[in-house]
Amino acid sequence: MTLVGRVHLGVGWSDSDGGSRIGGRPPQVFGGQTILRTHEYLLTLGAHTAPWLGARELSVFIRRGFSIGDDDLEYPDIGVRAVLHPPSSRSAESAGSHEGLGSAALINLPADDEVTPLVLIAPQPVLIQNEPSYANAVEADGHRFLFQINEEGWPVVAEPQSEFVEEYLFGYGSVYFYGSADATGLADEVVPGFLDF
Repeated sequence: MTLVGRVHLGVGWSDSDGGSRIGGRPPQVFGGQTILRTHEYLLTLGAHTAPWLGARELSVFIRRGFSIGDDDLEYPDIGVRAVLHPPSSRSAESAGSHEGLGSAALINLPADDEVTPLVLIAPQPVLIQNEPSYANAVEADGHRFLFQINEEGWPVVAEPQSEFVEEYLFGYGSVYFYGSADATGLADEVVPGFLDF
């Protein structure tokens, strides 16, 4: 069964310098910016991956030292950032890289219920605890759901020494991203809403 309006992305077995990708060196557009000193790079959604992106990319960063035991787990103070930017290949510098994360392309997966995607772009979130009230604060500010990163979608690797992710970043849960759009439907702001685990 095809699920209309959904994009499922998973971790590929090869790396990519551009487009949708995860881990490794952050996009060069962030070179010298403060965010690389305070946060670690997680992933980039390539241009046109979602209708609300248009010709821009979106990169996600997690606060350096972030833990699900911390206080910054929900909007507006969540320890995750999402930044819209022009298309940008990986930097030659490793500043801002997440040491516990592999580096790979994000690839399209079949949009069905057989495989859990790492990134789900959809009209509605798939909640773990089925608690819609978690989104109250972010929705009260006029934002609507755009996508989620679901840690159930990390790749399963047979050999322990070659794990793609050293430890779960969000407690083997999901982080949900919301945004507001301009009159043409393009996102003008993307914000992380909450964690669910």
